[in-house]
Amino acid sequence: MDVRGMKKELDILIIEDVVHDAELIEQELQSGGIAFHSRRVENREALLRELQQGCPDVVLSDFTLPEFDALQALHLLRERQLDMPFILVTGTRSEEVAVECIREGADDYILKASLKRLPSSIANALQKRTIEQARFNAEEALRRSEEQYRLIAENTRDLISLVDVQGRFLYASPSHRSSLGYVPEELAGKELLELVHPEDRPAVRLAWGQALPFKESRIAEVRLRRQSGEYRVFESIGNWIFDETGKPQRAVVLSRDITRRKEAEEALRGLPRLIRAAQEAERRRVSRELHDSVIQILSSVKFRLQAMEEKLIDKHRTAWRNTLKAQVHLEKAIQEVRRISRNLRPSELDDLGLAPAVRSLCSEFGERTGVAVDLAITKLPKTLPNDMELNLYRIIQEALGNIEKHSRASRVSLRLGREASQLRTVIRDNGRGFDPQAPHNKKSKPSGMGLVDMRERAAFVGGRWQLRSAPGTGTEIVVEMPLKSVDNSKSRSGEKGQA
Repeated sequence: MDVRGMKKELDILIIEDVVHDAELIEQELQSGGIAFHSRRVENREALLRELQQGCPDVVLSDFTLPEFDALQALHLLRERQLDMPFILVTGTRSEEVAVECIREGADDYILKASLKRLPSSIANALQKRTIEQARFNAEEALRRSEEQYRLIAENTRDLISLVDVQGRFLYASPSHRSSLGYVPEELAGKELLELVHPEDRPAVRLAWGQALPFKESRIAEVRLRRQSGEYRVFESIGNWIFDETGKPQRAVVLSRDITRRKEAEEALRGLPRLIRAAQEAERRRVSRELHDSVIQILSSVKFRLQAMEEKLIDKHRTAWRNTLKAQVHLEKAIQEVRRISRNLRPSELDDLGLAPAVRSLCSEFGERTGVAVDLAITKLPKTLPNDMELNLYRIIQEALGNIEKHSRASRVSLRLGREASQLRTVIRDNGRGFDPQAPHNKKSKPSGMGLVDMRERAAFVGGRWQLRSAPGTGTEIVVEMPLKSVDNSKSRSGEKGQA
């Protein structure tokens, strides 16, 4: 450190009872190019007064004074936690004195006969203080940082783990005890993968392997075993720590318990199924009431009108004509109620099964639209899960409804049957088609909700729904549902024909 280039003027306190010696020190400092102002004291009281005026940058002290000495002055400064450079400047040539002063904390020992060393000694002492202060500041910052991280680690519910390149615990936060039941110290040296569910370990290894070459973090959902044996779901993110050569040294893994969130998501996923089940139950109830009650009442009224017709034909022509009109309207009402009842819940589906219900649906479509459905049902298992039958029926019903409303098709084909371990349904038309990615157009494109409903119904039974369409090419819908739990050895004979 070159004190000659310092912009700050040093405040130097000289403890010296001989004025001439103090002047020699000042001259040497001036010769050394040091900018300074000085204060001189020669006893304890004077030293205390000057310290009250302000702490000096450097203290230069003779060893022996009439009422005071250098060691007493040094102790007085250190008791007040003043750590400025303290340099002994004395005429006493004693190695014993020098060693004692340095041991007590003096920065240097200079003989008055060798004052030329004084400027460089001051420079070295100031540089030493600068380095020590920088080191102290760094250590204090590190201590505060470590304290902050310790507080975070000890009070967070998330798991904080430090592992080596083999995946062994180097550190486990206290939250491992509250979340998983493990004593953090007991995890040291154990592999993190030991806590991971066996089915999740390949995915964890893959995520870590992918993160390493790119030096990127990876997020993974893993099941971690509690000490009780129960598994909890965690969302974990890992970050590798590399040395200056780029070699991985350790990794920090942060894990958050998301078990409740996953349970809520699972419950939410099951909610549409419950809603649909409730809707279907209500449809079944209303359909039965319409069929067993309303239609019966309307039919009874129709029979009574027919009975009245014979009595009115000769004597009351006007009443007879009104009766005929009433019968026509009543017949339409009966057919409409039957149609509504069938749409709500086809009795064929409950009483006879999927194939008869689909045939009836296609037959009604042909009668209503004038477009016959080319229907083929092959290798259909005799028994299917109720959910599968109902959801597939609703998909076919929605698809035919879309064809009727939007496609302007002249040909429709429907293929339904078992292929390997799947129940496969293909519905095609030669209508005008549409762009599935284009905005919704009520006149030419099926409702987005209707398409979503078909896709969700297929997903509810573990199946897959696909749609292919383009303007001018017609539309094809493919539905594939797994038959894992169905006895495929029992199937209905193939059925083909126009519906």
